[in-house]
Amino acid sequence: MNKQPPDNPILTVVKSAKPVNKKVQPDRFANRLIDRLGIVNYRLVKIQNVRNKDSSAAADIQIPLFLTGCCLIDYEIISDDGLVENRYFVLIGKTTKGHDLPPIKVSTEKFAGMAWPMQWGNQMIVAPGNGNKDNARAAIQILSGDVRVEREYRHTGWRLIDGKEQFLTVSGAISAEGFNDNIRVDLDKMEQYRLPAPTNEVHQFSTIVRELIGISRKSPTIGAVIMSAVCRAPLANLACIDYSIFLSGQSGNFKSELAALALGFFGDFTSRTFPANFTDTEADMLFKAHQAKDVVFVVDEFCPATSHKDANVMHSKAEALFRSAGNQSGRGRRNADMSGKAAYHPRGMVIATGEDNPRGASLNGRMLIVELKEGDIEKDNLTALQQRSIRGDLRALMAAYVQWLASRIDELKQDFPKKQHEFRQVAIDEGFATSHARAAEIYASMLAGFDLFLNFLNEVGAISETGALELYDTIQQSLKTTIKAQKEFQDSNDNVKVFRELLQSCFLSGRVHVADRLTQQAPKAKPAVWGWRALESGGEVVGRGTLIGWVDEPTQQLLLDPAAAFSEVKKLASTQDEPFLLSRATLCKRLMERNQLLEVEKDNSTGKDRPTIKRSIGGKNTRVLVFPCDFIRDSKDD
Repeated sequence: MNKQPPDNPILTVVKSAKPVNKKVQPDRFANRLIDRLGIVNYRLVKIQNVRNKDSSAAADIQIPLFLTGCCLIDYEIISDDGLVENRYFVLIGKTTKGHDLPPIKVSTEKFAGMAWPMQWGNQMIVAPGNGNKDNARAAIQILSGDVRVEREYRHTGWRLIDGKEQFLTVSGAISAEGFNDNIRVDLDKMEQYRLPAPTNEVHQFSTIVRELIGISRKSPTIGAVIMSAVCRAPLANLACIDYSIFLSGQSGNFKSELAALALGFFGDFTSRTFPANFTDTEADMLFKAHQAKDVVFVVDEFCPATSHKDANVMHSKAEALFRSAGNQSGRGRRNADMSGKAAYHPRGMVIATGEDNPRGASLNGRMLIVELKEGDIEKDNLTALQQRSIRGDLRALMAAYVQWLASRIDELKQDFPKKQHEFRQVAIDEGFATSHARAAEIYASMLAGFDLFLNFLNEVGAISETGALELYDTIQQSLKTTIKAQKEFQDSNDNVKVFRELLQSCFLSGRVHVADRLTQQAPKAKPAVWGWRALESGGEVVGRGTLIGWVDEPTQQLLLDPAAAFSEVKKLASTQDEPFLLSRATLCKRLMERNQLLEVEKDNSTGKDRPTIKRSIGGKNTRVLVFPCDFIRDSKDD
């Protein structure tokens, strides 16, 4: 007797369809079939026509694609970080028992691999069998139908959306028209970047500004720099910020708390919730700094005084961060197929804190260093501003400011760079920004940012014109003082100066000596200065350490063997955990450019000056660097 084929499951699907759910909404998990792929009683299935072995009749049977439930694409996300767009599916699921599963987010690249159901653990099991994964993927896409597509921004700051400039934070967007919380912003681990809807209550704005500027009566420049940095941050879209602020000082001097106040204008931050730390990887820091567009971005705790290896790693991270900000470019990298990877770099105002300064004159030129000493920050002033930050007063001020900017952003794109250029020229003409070629630009950038902020305060009625002028003069003088102070930090990283100091230390410590050019013996005048010591009292003096050059006493010239001198300086620097990073050729060039050499000669092949010259030493022509004797020996030694 032949077996009868089972009931047609297609008819069963249609008859048992549930068009709406309990909330009287279209039920996306209702029984249905499309192109022989369907949902039956909350299970994803494939309908296959199978011939009965005992008869010539064929019947449709259900082949489960998921054993324990089904899932669908709820909506699609285009994730936009400003450089790269990635696509994701947000999937919703239901078990065969009718239990809803939480939504999960899967990149479109990983969707086809069908490993993502494991995010639901054991509640969503893919059926075994050849081709079931491909059938399940196709079924999900077909049964999901036309899903909505949402754009998700992965950065803060200005973005042109629907034809108008809008300022993004996690809470939504602020435009000239007001606040829009329908715009999606996802910053992963930096969810604290949130601005509220702008307010018209401007009476407290002036008080906030004055309190921050006056946070240190002992060192007024501190508050001026922080306030200027806050004002400049949302203007990075008008003119890039190619420098960073570095708050330097011992632990306990409130530098982290001060940085947290700057962050408090852009979100719900404290000194325990910074967006980044120098223990983060270089790639992580740079990506987050890229996300933090047109806002303050703080990297805390530059403390390299651990081990030599750890110190080098931390200095390397600082080099990557500050140079990337200064150059406004990221580190180029390639995929395995040699296609280019996105090169991320900071797009806002970077503020870092540390107990030691990053090394390198070039790197320091890309920073504005503010030193905090014990007692500089008055605790009562700090506490009052921290309470304001907790209440959201600082964020309310910034929300009102960016709305004011939004209404005039197009004209500011033309006017602000011009204003910044004018201030830069003033700094050059007055001659106070001489520490580095970038110093005048940093001064102009910060002053122009605060000047525009004062225009906002005056226009909204938060401050009078007289009050605005007073604050402008305060900030201007404080910024000038801060810029002048950068020379001290630059000098400490001046490679020529460092070379001279290390060379002097080599002589004092007995690591090196120089001989008389003619006799090859101890110089007659002050041999101890030139590294010669007596082994015993009253005995004959001998040269200590390595011979690195000669003294020509009649002409008062010091002739150094460049290779030997450079090698000993490098060795001494490495023992102090402060490696001398300049190459020998570059150092010689710097010495020549700084007019430290008494004599140079023309290169016959290029016609350019070369730092070494030939001198007869012990009957042999030897190339040497020619210095005055006082390059090592002070005049008081004579």
